[in-house]
Amino acid sequence: MSFSFDQSREPTIHYDPLANRDIFLAPRRADRPNDLLNRPQEDCPFCRENAGLTPDPVQQWPVADSLDWKSRIIPNAYPVVEMKPSGHTRDAADSSVPHQKIVHASGVHEVVIESPLHIESVLEVPFNDWVGVWKLCQYRMEQLSTNPEIAWAMIFKNGGIQAGASLAHVHSQLIAIDRIPPTISTKCQQVIRQPNLFENILSEAKSENRIVHTYKSFVAIVPSAPRQPFEVWLIRNEPSCFFHTEPPSQMEEVAHFTQQFVAALNKLIPSASYNWWLHQFPFVPSPSLNKAAAHWHWHLEVLPRIAPIAGFELGTGYHISTIPPDTTAGLLRETGSWKEPQ
Repeated sequence: MSFSFDQSREPTIHYDPLANRDIFLAPRRADRPNDLLNRPQEDCPFCRENAGLTPDPVQQWPVADSLDWKSRIIPNAYPVVEMKPSGHTRDAADSSVPHQKIVHASGVHEVVIESPLHIESVLEVPFNDWVGVWKLCQYRMEQLSTNPEIAWAMIFKNGGIQAGASLAHVHSQLIAIDRIPPTISTKCQQVIRQPNLFENILSEAKSENRIVHTYKSFVAIVPSAPRQPFEVWLIRNEPSCFFHTEPPSQMEEVAHFTQQFVAALNKLIPSASYNWWLHQFPFVPSPSLNKAAAHWHWHLEVLPRIAPIAGFELGTGYHISTIPPDTTAGLLRETGSWKEPQ
């Protein structure tokens, strides 16, 4: 069965008044290439030799405007959000009328190409190059934080077909939007109610034997209520709102954690898919959220996709996990090579 879509339609946000939630409608994403469905490798748009198949980069490392790049960030050709033409005013629904039925989905959607070579795993990226990827993301996030049309931004990875990946070539994505997502608003409100919430989370993880590894600036823990077995959070150990304001040296710790988590997961559950995403504080918080800023710890959540999300989860919003969190923390500690490189 085939379908015909109007690929020229702009991305929009649609409001569901019964569930009190928004959904993003992005028709052009239906036309994304998919090499996980036997697309020839020689046609991969992320390989260095095929750079002409993609838009020009907005940033690249280590040298801008060079063919000898190791990672680069390009506009996503099939965006979930896109900025309106210059001079176009923002929808009233973005601020004063938050639940207008349909509005333009405004923002920036980009792809982080993590290697010029056609490799499929972050474990194949040399460590120093992997650190360079995170530093490049830091730099791009700093640029986006100064855009008055952007309220919040995230970096995320879909690792494997079960996690939503469509191209095998190692990459992640960056989305910056003009609104604060409900998940971030809820977390901020929780921090306002409990200013020591992040400290308590880390303290309880230690007392309940759920710490996977402790870094100089971060702590990797299995959360007390994991949504899937082997879910792990990397949490800044001191209050810090933003990923992009951290010293570049800290990106070595983030790079080490992300590679070692994937290595440990592969040993425990070979070929398991996973997602990760960055949760930082809003660039432009609403007045009601400002009190959370002094107590916020930005963090990276990593969620393996081991069990399918089925009817109960979709119908209730509750998740089901099958292994106690202290057990998964112990398995990850025993399996991973968590000692930092010298």
